[in-house]
Parts: sequence; C-alpha cells; structure tokens
Amino acid sequence: MKYMNFFDVVDTRRSVRRFTQTPVPDEVIRKALAAALKAPNSSNLQCWEFYWVKSPAKKAELVEACLSQGAARTANHLIVAVSRLDTWRRNRDLLIEDMQKTGPVPKFVQNYYLKLIPFLYAQDALGILAMIKCLAFNAIGLFKPMLRRPVSKADLFEVVTKSAALACENFMLAIAAQGFGSCPMEGFDEKRLQRILNLNRKCHVVMVIGVGDIDAAGIFGPQYRVDSKLVVHEV
Repeated sequence: MKYMNFFDVVDTRRSVRRFTQTPVPDEVIRKALAAALKAPNSSNLQCWEFYWVKSPAKKAELVEACLSQGAARTANHLIVAVSRLDTWRRNRDLLIEDMQKTGPVPKFVQNYYLKLIPFLYAQDALGILAMIKCLAFNAIGLFKPMLRRPVSKADLFEVVTKSAALACENFMLAIAAQGFGSCPMEGFDEKRLQRILNLNRKCHVVMVIGVGDIDAAGIFGPQYRVDSKLVVHEV
C-alpha cells in the first residue's frame, strides 16, 4: 500500500457523508487506532477509549442512535471515541510503573503524579472540593501566575475530551493516509450510545467516526475555510 506524505493527507482529508460498499480491511482500522493511541494527551494519562463496533446488531443500534445519517448508515466501520474520568488512577499507576523500569522516578515527577494530579482530578458528590480548588487557585493567582482550572467535573471532562479529540484527529489522518475516508459525527443520542456500549456517568461520547471507501457524492462541494487573517493572529 502506498501512503501519502503528511501535507497531502491534511489537504485531502474530508468529512465524507456517504461511502461505497467496498470493504475496508480490518488492518486499515488497526493501523489508524495504533496512530490514535500515540496522540499527545494531558499529563500522558490517556483518559480515552475507542469502541470499534463490529457486532452487526450493535452496529444497527449505533446507526439508529446516530440519527441514521448517511455517514453512519453507509460506513463500513464505526468507531466511537469516549473520554473518561474514571481511568486516570489506573493509567497513572501504569505510567509510574513503566517509568520505574529505567530507574528511580525523580521526586518532582512523583510529586506531580502522586500529589498534584489527585488534587486536580479528585471530585466529591457535593462539589465542595471544586469550590476549595477554585478559591485556592484564585487566591494564589493574585500574587503570581497560576493555573485556574480544572476545578469542576465539567472542567475535567473538557481536559480529557481535548485529549480524546487529538487522538481522533490522528485516527482520521491515518485513515486518509491509507486512501480511505472518514467522517466525525456529533449528531447522536448520547444516552442511547452510553446504553449500547454500557458506559457509566464518568464517560462522555466525544464523537462517532464512520470509515469507508469514499463515494464521490459523499463529499459536499469543494473545501471551504474562512480567510486565515480572521482566525490566525500574530501578537
């Protein structure tokens, strides 16, 4: 298989709204998932999961939960990207264990992962910890530069969702590099998706990605972007 160079991939990747019935080999998906897991992420905690829905029954439910839109209905493969708030402790411990293989973990690294990360990520049912963190950050911020977030559960979901979105971009670029198309979908019933995938309240469905062989009619017109002067600022 011949791969494109990076800038060709970026220039040609499009959101494909309809796919042909040509099968996409499983190996294409596996390579793209491997690329997704190498994406940058917050504190290397990797608080994401990817659900490759292969069961025909679950796939049919998933298509319906995605409002039966063409990108889901005609996709050869469907991948659900999920961010999580309940895996950071496990992943942190695995990360420290891996670092210990090459020698003692520096004290500042231990403090970061064993003290600061729990302080940032810990939540309680009443939100009292969030208020304490908010007051502490803003009080210290009066005297020196200080991070102000995350404090709340919503803040944390934003953090892990950013990381998951970066992984999704890696995935879609890897699909394009192998000559196939993808479409990230935000139009779905999240409650139904959580039930289909047996997800708990500490999970957030970031997007559903349809993958398939590109149908020319599935690309709606030439690519449009606003003038870069409107969105890129040199200050």
